[in-house]
Amino acid sequence: MQATDRSRQWSDESPYSGAGFARIDTTMSCVLTRFRLRSCLLVIPFYLSFLQVRRAARDIEGFVKAIFLVEDAHTCYTLSLWKNDCAIVDFGSLRAHVKAANSAFRSIHKDKLGRAEIWSAQFRLWAVSCHNLSWQGLDLQSSLGDQWERRARVAGMGAAVEVSSDAQ
Repeated sequence: MQATDRSRQWSDESPYSGAGFARIDTTMSCVLTRFRLRSCLLVIPFYLSFLQVRRAARDIEGFVKAIFLVEDAHTCYTLSLWKNDCAIVDFGSLRAHVKAANSAFRSIHKDKLGRAEIWSAQFRLWAVSCHNLSWQGLDLQSSLGDQWERRARVAGMGAAVEVSSDAQ
């Protein structure tokens, strides 16, 4: 039976996510922004701008971590972790961020309709790996606060996995 033929649904009550991560209840979020640049030569200035914004963001209470990712010669991403939505709102009005955002539109590729190829999405952190959470420079335990305790309890439960079926 192929996975697409199954009429199963992962239980929201399970202490594990479908990927086997310990579920947590947190206000922590990840923001992912994708930029499609007009030229590969713009990746370096974009990265330098990212470094300035990240440096300024360190003063925001609730900022956890930000990284710069490159997909190909024209496409890059910023990925940032935040303790709560208030920190993200504060970031939106940060002078360095506003300046970088305004200047970014000159470098962004435009599609056939003249729209900038840029998008951003916010994801709520609701499950974390029970194992190997090492990330140099990031103390996830303090960022998650009391949720770390729950993660530890779930990690100690073993590999029990619950799946409920709607096809009965």
